[in-house]
Amino acid sequence: MSEMKSPVPGLEAAQRRRGYVHFDLPLSRKTCEKLVLDPVAVARHAFYPFLRHDQTRPRIKRLGPGKLRKSLKIREIRYAAHADSAIYAYYNDLLTERYEAALASADLGEVTIAFRALKKSNVDFAVEAFEWIHAHQPCTALGFDVQDFFGSLDHGVLKEIWASLLGVPQLPPDHYAVFRSITRHASVELIAARKALGISRQELSRRKRFCEAHEFRSLIRDGGLVNVNKATKGIPQGSPISAGLSNAYMLPFDEVLKAKIFSVGGFYRRYCDDILVVVPDEFAVEMKDLVRDQLSQLKLSMQPTKTLECRFSNGMADKPLQYLGLTFDGARVLLRPAGVARYYAKMRANVKLHKEAKVTDGDTPILQQRRKSLVRMYTEHAPPGHRSYLSYVKLAERKAKSQPIRRQLRLHRRRFRKLIDA
Repeated sequence: MSEMKSPVPGLEAAQRRRGYVHFDLPLSRKTCEKLVLDPVAVARHAFYPFLRHDQTRPRIKRLGPGKLRKSLKIREIRYAAHADSAIYAYYNDLLTERYEAALASADLGEVTIAFRALKKSNVDFAVEAFEWIHAHQPCTALGFDVQDFFGSLDHGVLKEIWASLLGVPQLPPDHYAVFRSITRHASVELIAARKALGISRQELSRRKRFCEAHEFRSLIRDGGLVNVNKATKGIPQGSPISAGLSNAYMLPFDEVLKAKIFSVGGFYRRYCDDILVVVPDEFAVEMKDLVRDQLSQLKLSMQPTKTLECRFSNGMADKPLQYLGLTFDGARVLLRPAGVARYYAKMRANVKLHKEAKVTDGDTPILQQRRKSLVRMYTEHAPPGHRSYLSYVKLAERKAKSQPIRRQLRLHRRRFRKLIDA
């Protein structure tokens, strides 16, 4: 009896089916394997532009009692063609293996917590930080955000770190092809592409492919719809390799920050571009300068408006620390007020959308037809495993052992019924 063939690392991720429609057809498992395992084929591969659309969500900031500032946050979502995604997924796995080895070698496994298989939730990470602060008062917690993180990653720095992870002086042709496609990335706006091709959203959902190759060349490429990143910085969010590259990019930063912060008895965590530093009070100014300097070394900068400084002493804080969706005031763990406000805003908007929708099933209103799905989405009456804001709230309440969390949403059922019955 022959031995079972061991799976090739990264191949499963490359072969994952992606349900969207793009400029190419989905690959069979065999075709996918043949492509991603052949470095020559990857080096010669012609990458399609990303498809791009904007995702808009409300941003709510509490200015004081009863005062909220509302704005819109626009996030560009880009998704790669099927063959391109397979290549990105496979090479992401190759780089992740080298990255994890580098983390282990530098003893950084506990400080870099985003985009890794750590079997913990954001609630776990936040509670760990709050418990550390509680046990090490007096101390100062510093929170930093990187300005336009993915859009600011310098291509020269990224290329150098990429080669360093591979242990080579320069990128091999296949890795260079992937690097060039993700840095000099091209994109096509989804709605503009539909209009150029004369297809509706409903028709697009019935297609297996956005358009044929000759239509792409004549109507999309020659029609001037392809936008190419000609800057020397920035990678797109949303590709299977982007998150892994962002972690690798920050490896030198993590090494310096961890060494310095731990040497003064502090605490350090980085969740993508969300940086948390907690140190004895006398080191706070020095650490702010260190973060600014080390970001500058990587040609990045912090967002001044999102920098937090919270001093903890005797179970109290001069201001609550906001971290990964929760807040901590030295004694209590609560939900971020902005998160609660966004939950209610989504509830109002979704119920209103269903009320104003056209009738599609005889005389039965859409609101009545979809009432069950709204109940699952905006109340605690959801089946096990169903993900919603309320399921997150239950998780946070249990892991943080914080009853006040539930009280923050004590009126949610009343508000929901009022919206439904109005």
